[in-house]
Parts: sequence; C-alpha cells; structure tokens
Amino acid sequence: MVLAPSEVVYWTLVGTGIGLLFSWIPGFHIFNILAVIILVAPAMMPAEAFPFFAIGALVAFVYLNILPSVYFSAADDTLMFLYFPSQRYLSMGRGHEAATLTIIGAVGGSLILAGLSPILIYVMPIVRNVFTPYLHVILAGIVLFMFMSEWQKFGDVGRTRLERFLNAWKQNLAGIFVFFAAGTLGFLLTYRQVVPAEIAYLNLTPMFIGFFATPWVILNLLAQARIPEQRIDTSVSTSPKRILQAYVGGSLGGYIAAFFPVITGGMGALIAGHITAQRGDDMFLVNQGTNRFIYYVGALFLLMVPTLHLARGGAGWLVGSIYTPKTYTEYYMAVGSILIASGISAAAAWILSMLFARSINRIGYKKLSVVALIMLIALVYILTGIPGLGVMAVATAIGLVAALYQTRRSYCLAGIIFPILLNMTGLSDWYASLLGLI
Repeated sequence: MVLAPSEVVYWTLVGTGIGLLFSWIPGFHIFNILAVIILVAPAMMPAEAFPFFAIGALVAFVYLNILPSVYFSAADDTLMFLYFPSQRYLSMGRGHEAATLTIIGAVGGSLILAGLSPILIYVMPIVRNVFTPYLHVILAGIVLFMFMSEWQKFGDVGRTRLERFLNAWKQNLAGIFVFFAAGTLGFLLTYRQVVPAEIAYLNLTPMFIGFFATPWVILNLLAQARIPEQRIDTSVSTSPKRILQAYVGGSLGGYIAAFFPVITGGMGALIAGHITAQRGDDMFLVNQGTNRFIYYVGALFLLMVPTLHLARGGAGWLVGSIYTPKTYTEYYMAVGSILIASGISAAAAWILSMLFARSINRIGYKKLSVVALIMLIALVYILTGIPGLGVMAVATAIGLVAALYQTRRSYCLAGIIFPILLNMTGLSDWYASLLGLI
C-alpha cells in the first residue's frame, strides 16, 4: 500500500519533531532512537510510514547535531574534521557563524541530493555493478590511505632526532593500536552477542557510544576551557563562489561514504579533501555540512531508489528491516520528504544556534556534560543491560586513546571495518581461531 501524500507529510513531520527534540544533546545519535522505535513501530505507525518517519528524524539530526559539535565539542565521526575549525570560530566568539556555515552546507546537500534524484535511478545500478566485485580492495585501500595520510603533529618536538622521531611515531603507533583494538572488539561482538537475539541489531550500539560519545563528554569534564562571549552576526565571511566549490567537495565525499559500505562521512571527507584540495575554514565548514547530509540521508535514500534498493548505513539497515519502498511514487515522495524536513530543520538549527550563542556562557558547561554522560550510560543500560555497559567501558578506553594521542578517531571504525574485511577476504575463521573463539 502506498501512503497518501498527506500521510507522507504527517509522518515526515513527526519524525522531524522527534529528531529536533533529541539531536541537540551532546553525544546523542539518532540511530539509537530509531533502534528503540523499531521495537514499538508496528503499534505506532504503518510499515509504509517508517521510511518517511526515518527521513524526517535523520534530516533533523544532521542539522541539530551541528550545534553540540560547535558549542560542546561532542562530535560523531562525520564531524571529526569539523572539530578544529569550529572550535577556532568558537574561541573567537564566532560560534554562531561556524554553525551557520555548516547549516548552509547541509542545505546545499539537501538540494544536491534532491536535484540528482532523477539521475540516481539510472546511474547507481551501473555504479553498483562496476564496483561491487572490488569492494574489499577499495575498502582495504581506503584504510591504508588513512594510515599513510595522517599528519604527524609532533615530528618537530624534541631536542634530538631520535626524540623527534619517537614523538612523531607515538601518534601513528597510537592510531595503529586504536585500529586493531577497535577491530578486535568489533570482531568479538560478531561472535558473542551481548544482547538478546530479538534485539540483535543493538549489539554494536554500546561499542559506538563508547568510541565516539563518552570519550568526548569525559574530555569536556576534564577540560578547563573558557568560552568567550559569542557574537550573533547575520552574515558570514565567505563568498558564493567558495560555497559552490565547497558543495562540490562535500557532495563528492558524501556520495563516496553513502555508497561504499562502512565508509563514513569522515572517511569520505578525507578522500574528497585530498582530491579537491580545498582550503580555508569557511569552505571546510560548508564542505562538512554538505558531506554529512549526503552521507546520512543519501545512504538511506539509496534504499528507496526503485532500481537499486541498496541498504547502506545504520538508518538503511534499520528501515529496511521494517519496510523497503518499491514504487517510483514512494521514491519521489521521499524527495519531497527530504526537502520538507530540511527546510524545517535548517530554520530550527539556526534559531537554536542563536540561543546557544546567547546563553553558552550562562549554561553550566560541565553540568551539561555530566547530564549527557548520565543519559548515555542510562541509554546503554536500558537497551543492552550490564553487558552493554561493559562493552561501552572498553570502547570508551579505546576512544580515549585516540583522543589523548590526537590520532584519528575514525580508526575506531575498525569496529565494523575490520570484521567485514576479514569476512570478505576469508580470514574470519583464522582470526577467530587466533583469539580462541573456535
């Protein structure tokens, strides 16, 4: 059954409202809410409505989650490159401008995704047929490129050559450790579920909360940062030409991340950044807004392409477990759903950013971090119980190593990349035997 347009609008608005309600919270991820809603979805809404509900919630998350990344430093992996430019803006009292530039990027991402939607129907099946046989090679190449392209921040620190060499390699060795530690944890979870079988899709939730959310909240608690008074300007320091250039780089990285399995927005941005060689914090912020919109929403949108039905990313897998749109009518209604949710969420994010800018000095920064940490622990306990808290604790320790040694947090994504690579190359049984699992 195809929903009526009025029903599509209704469920899009409901999903957008849920996303707006929660997505500004530091450390929060919309996938956690979608995973919980799956449990009650049959009683809440028709199966055909869930994709449009998910679009609304996901679009709202893309926009509203910009705010904690700018004002509270609690970013997910897709914002790993946004952290330093946004904090430079914040330290100069220009946090609202950083948020505005990123929102502009996300608006561009929504227009690009919608504008290219007629082309996707014909192009994406060809792209899938060309690249699918080589996915394991591409994935391994991207991982290798991540290691090769990491900039050694401390190579000039030390009195002797040996000291400088060791200081430089501390960061790289920490990255290698994080990758294999995270990969091993993810591999163990593929063999040993920590949650009951009926909610198996939540098995990796405590791991990802530990990798990306709790370490940054803990660092916020330990930091002695002082946030200056923020200006609220109605203009941004950039130009239309630079915005358009940033759209190109952001859309390239977003589409790479949306199409290739387990490649995230941060990894897509890394590749696209080297291809396009864009410079400047303004372009960087716009680029990341475009990148993460296409990564998150585009990955779900691929499920709705009538000639493709490709499940990519957490939202695609969750939605696909309930219902997969099958008609061209649903596909184009999904385009409308994206634009409706994007318009509402962009306005809400910009207004809320002004409120944050006005009140950031009056909000208890550490108190908010304490509340966020309690909420994360409570969420993991409610979803996965005591075993999930144990997994989160181990993942948090790994995530803290990445943060403290200033290596790439995207190495934590080995939690899903490493098991998939082992499976693709036929080495899963060998590694399981090495760990004593079989």
